[in-house]
Amino acid sequence: MRDVSETFGRQFGASVSGAFLHLLAESFFRHRAIHAIAWFTLGLGFVVGAHVGNLPDFGLLADYGFYLGVYLWVAGCIYAAFRLLWLAFVDGAASPLRLFLGSFWQLVSDRRRIANGVNGLAAIMAFVSGFAVLKGAIALLAPFSWDQAFARFSVGLHFGRPTYQWVWWIVERPLAVHFFNLCYNLWFLVLLSAIFSSLAAARDSLLRHQFLLSFMLVWLIGGFGIALMFSSAGPCYYARLGLGDLYQPLMDALQSASQQYPIWALSLQDRLWDGYQGVPSGSMGISAFPSMHVASAVLIALYATRLSIRLGVLMWIFAALIMLGSIVLAWHYAIDGYAGALIAIAIWKITGAALHRAHAGTVMVPLADRIRALPEA
Repeated sequence: MRDVSETFGRQFGASVSGAFLHLLAESFFRHRAIHAIAWFTLGLGFVVGAHVGNLPDFGLLADYGFYLGVYLWVAGCIYAAFRLLWLAFVDGAASPLRLFLGSFWQLVSDRRRIANGVNGLAAIMAFVSGFAVLKGAIALLAPFSWDQAFARFSVGLHFGRPTYQWVWWIVERPLAVHFFNLCYNLWFLVLLSAIFSSLAAARDSLLRHQFLLSFMLVWLIGGFGIALMFSSAGPCYYARLGLGDLYQPLMDALQSASQQYPIWALSLQDRLWDGYQGVPSGSMGISAFPSMHVASAVLIALYATRLSIRLGVLMWIFAALIMLGSIVLAWHYAIDGYAGALIAIAIWKITGAALHRAHAGTVMVPLADRIRALPEA
């Protein structure tokens, strides 16, 4: 009897493992375009890194894993508390904890979701590892040469005045500056949330692929290709580049505001400049045009609008705050943000059209259904 049960257990385990491998394989095939861009970026990172002497550092993956783990823990705790309270006081469930644990088990045991998440996460990790090298190489491959042109264009575009003067009512209020700095720092959490929620989606929809493909293309094309062609440092470095004091009043106002409330942007700008000058503890990732903060915020807003109108409105408000914050905190010329938004919208539209054309007349059949349709061995 024991032999029979062990044999059945092995066969069952092999069947489960085989089914999951089928899920992974089919998920990989559907993610082939995402994988192609990710591994192309990583390969380009090795080529560019070999040229500038800064190869991809896979030790950074530990940092990404740490941030992802912290996000999962915090988001999970918040969700658990909210869900339990909802079950207890809104739904009036007799056993909220039992219902919550049941739904949680369904979530973490969904093999289709796991297969999608593994493929998406692997691609994102490869992409980020490669892009980190490309970002740091921009100033080395193309020294800053467009700041004066962008400054003049932004002044002309805004009726002969630097853009920050039009929002001086914000700049002169330290608490308001601190608020925009907080929003700017929250950008990373919002970006991480959007990426992870799309990676962990159970339904492998065209919308999910559109967002992941657009995310990579926006950063690769805008954050490296276009940034390399129009290499610029941004208003916060205008005087340090010896270009004049056009933005000095803004920098003085930020320094004054930091005496009352912490303006973290100033210390980060100093660290980036140290890296640009070759200080070992710094980072060389300085690039103003186009604004990738604005580009990614607009991309998330486009994605969120397709998921929920209310969430979309919230994300468009957040994108507007990031745009204003990029000017108030002297990170970007106004034209940087405008260009970032246009690039994000263009790539989102083109990617969506390409995906719908490629999948016209086809249906993304659930993986479980396909596995059930496989002939028995």
